[in-house]
Amino acid sequence: MFFGGFPGGDFPGMGGKGGGRSKNADTTKFYKLLEVDKNASESDIKKAYRKLAVKHHPDKGGDQEKFKEITRAYEVLSDSDKRAKYDRFGEEGLENDGPGDAGDIFEAFFGGGGRRGGGGARKRQKTKDVVQNLKVTLEQMYSGSTKKMAITRQVIDKKKGVQECRECDGRGVKVEVVRMGPMIQQMQSQCHSCGGQGKSFQTKQDREVLEVHVQKGAPDGHKVTFREMADEHPDADAGDVVFVLKQQEHADFKRKGADLYVERKISLVEALCGFQMELTHLDGRKLLIKTQPGEIVKPMSQGFDPLAKEDNKTEWEVIEDADCPSVENVAQADTTDIDTLKKACETQLKRKGIDVGCFVVDGQRAYFKQCTREEALAAKKTRRGSTMYLIPDPDAKKAFRMMKAVKDEGMPTYKNPFVHGNLFLILTIEFPDSLSPENQTAAS
Repeated sequence: MFFGGFPGGDFPGMGGKGGGRSKNADTTKFYKLLEVDKNASESDIKKAYRKLAVKHHPDKGGDQEKFKEITRAYEVLSDSDKRAKYDRFGEEGLENDGPGDAGDIFEAFFGGGGRRGGGGARKRQKTKDVVQNLKVTLEQMYSGSTKKMAITRQVIDKKKGVQECRECDGRGVKVEVVRMGPMIQQMQSQCHSCGGQGKSFQTKQDREVLEVHVQKGAPDGHKVTFREMADEHPDADAGDVVFVLKQQEHADFKRKGADLYVERKISLVEALCGFQMELTHLDGRKLLIKTQPGEIVKPMSQGFDPLAKEDNKTEWEVIEDADCPSVENVAQADTTDIDTLKKACETQLKRKGIDVGCFVVDGQRAYFKQCTREEALAAKKTRRGSTMYLIPDPDAKKAFRMMKAVKDEGMPTYKNPFVHGNLFLILTIEFPDSLSPENQTAAS
């Protein structure tokens, strides 16, 4: 900045680094009101005000004048500019900064209702949140568990604390006075030592152990948040530490919402005459699951497969040195790119009403066959250099699968763990090549 003046005049605050500290000013009153020392961080000041404001609030039976005093102290010390003025000149330096409404400041701090205007505390920034994935097993999500996680963060060194910058006396700017003939110029620039903050601080590493509570039935991707546990900074509130639960794959159980699914194989005789099997649940309990002879077990609904992969990729069967020449070609392509050919079967040809269950790659061309997997296999012939790609008939596969429900044996419902989903057994029936006389008798 630039200021003009005349030699010989009285210019308070000019010369050297600018105006000095008032010798008689009381610069400790506001700190005493909040019961903190002068090197307290803004986080410490905020915590102190939170405690005292609730204690002395008039609605809680506190003294109204005391409440106004601590609110005024917080208003000044939570604002870096006002705090710098107060530390140099006391309350006299704040004559142009009138106090805000104590109720407005309290509401802005604690929330609740719109502001009535006038001098409320400014919204503070936060340091960056720390987000960490946390692997959890399905057993831990079923029964609930607690994991201890160690974190290391930067905290303000309480011993060294926040100190006034010695280069600029806490103003954040440096002033240089230059005499040019009859004129005096006062040049002001940002202090490079403190970056214009007017203060410096030192941090240290702090190690803490957090207990992450995995609630029963917690969903995959659930977030567990620890407020204000990230790195500290004197001019901002500490950010949050967030753990994101990542459910791990289980060897037996598959989860969809609050329901659990287990795949098992049974024989044709068991499907017809009933069966019993023991299943170890996620909490270690042994479940005895039975069906009676003649009991109807629900077949898998067409188009419904609870265990289908989310990417829904088709499982193609590949047979080398094979062709099915007796099956008519419905289309051909001058490419051998397998992904392109598979996509053509699954989308382009299907949109034209052509259901292709097989294509053959021979040399530099591919031939599409309108047939089922079984028809292609029945017409299969050996042919060196050719490769058959077969897509299984999903309806044929589902015809041999059934589903049995076990009520209330699924996952606990999140936030209502006394309510459980269901457990479903996906049963694949294995058909024998032939039935023994004993099996024929049992089946009849």
